[in-house]
Amino acid sequence: MSKLSSLLAFYLLVCLTLGCSFSASAEDQPRLVVLSPHAVEMIFEIGAGDTIIGTVEYADYPNEANQIYRIGRYDFIDYEAVMLLQPDAIIVNSSTTSALMLARLKELGFTLIDSSVSELKQIPQRLLELGELTGHRAQAKASAEKFNHTLKKLKQTYQDQAHIDLFYQVWPMPLTTTASSWMNEIFVGCGANNVFANSVSEYPQVSLEQVLSLTPEVIIKPVYHGNSNQESINWAEWPEVPAVANKQIITIEGDLVHRTGPRVLKGMQQVCEKVALARAQKQSQKPSELNHLKAAVQ
Repeated sequence: MSKLSSLLAFYLLVCLTLGCSFSASAEDQPRLVVLSPHAVEMIFEIGAGDTIIGTVEYADYPNEANQIYRIGRYDFIDYEAVMLLQPDAIIVNSSTTSALMLARLKELGFTLIDSSVSELKQIPQRLLELGELTGHRAQAKASAEKFNHTLKKLKQTYQDQAHIDLFYQVWPMPLTTTASSWMNEIFVGCGANNVFANSVSEYPQVSLEQVLSLTPEVIIKPVYHGNSNQESINWAEWPEVPAVANKQIITIEGDLVHRTGPRVLKGMQQVCEKVALARAQKQSQKPSELNHLKAAVQ
């Protein structure tokens, strides 16, 4: 490892343990390998994109990120390529980077920094940490404050509205939904009730019968690169479901809500607006119409 690498390892260990602050000078900005698309977005958000010397497939935002050298994907990396790059630190996501991969990178002597997020409030925290690491503290602080302000505003606008029952179709075959804490936080913040929020697994596989019995009022289908055909389930075959009867089956850009970076609030805004439309439609319906839909499902 280089001298800078050793110094970074020492300072990062102290900072992550004691909460101290460290800023790299303009001349000594760290050389980073980033193994998660959401962390790439965070680093570009704070103006430190030029510190990334290697990343993984699907790290495609912003457009400049497509020019970064690729060393693998979330489940496989070329260790030899990483060693040749000699990064000062590697940004990982402990939620998706395998334990085997993490162990191997540690064995090779690299400094690992975890950028994982399980709650929305951790996103501005990660921005600040990356700002310390890269020497972009001012822009990181501004980005973190903007995120917190926007999140607060969204929750104030939508969270206390009458709740709408929502089914989120992550994957059609097998039918998969989500109960992850940060996705549930988005739904609750929009005034929606995830009908599978209490599932034990973060991404449970569910049956069509289960979904139908829970009578969701909105069905959201994220569209993103790499997913199977979200239209392979024809919800129109079950017109007794409120979401179908009221034409509240909607699509959103999956990367906006699946990547826990700053853009997640744009995805949350989309979800909130769609839920608000469904709420307005429900409130405009006569009680007899709502009772008819409930009776049809039972």
